[in-house]
Amino acid sequence: MGEPFMSYHPDPLIRDYQDRGMAKWLGFYLSEHTAEMNAEKNARDLRQQRNPQMSELEIADILHRSYLTKSVVEIQLAVLTAEGQPIADVIGVVCGFDDTLIFLMNDRMEIQAVSNESIHHVHLARTIKWSEFS
Repeated sequence: MGEPFMSYHPDPLIRDYQDRGMAKWLGFYLSEHTAEMNAEKNARDLRQQRNPQMSELEIADILHRSYLTKSVVEIQLAVLTAEGQPIADVIGVVCGFDDTLIFLMNDRMEIQAVSNESIHHVHLARTIKWSEFS
């Protein structure tokens, strides 16, 4: 490949310098990695609040409105984690239903089935206007 970097320099300290390569960038990687791990921990620590139980009629009304208007709903299931916290909300547009299941389509065009009995709380998601984007 040729002669080493700076081999022509008159100063022996510069001429004999051995570059550490990627080792000198390790500190940057560690700080970014630590920041990412802290962000993930904060997201996990963000606890979902348990919403009040809704009646079947209220749930059916909101789900029916989502089906007719193609509005996004957020469904909180009755399932709890081992720590007693609610699991993440199921978000999507109601695209169908049968006697025991509600079918939701999420933003990735995937369909998810949710049991009627497992719904604890449901509400229409707040839509963001184009003027609110930053």
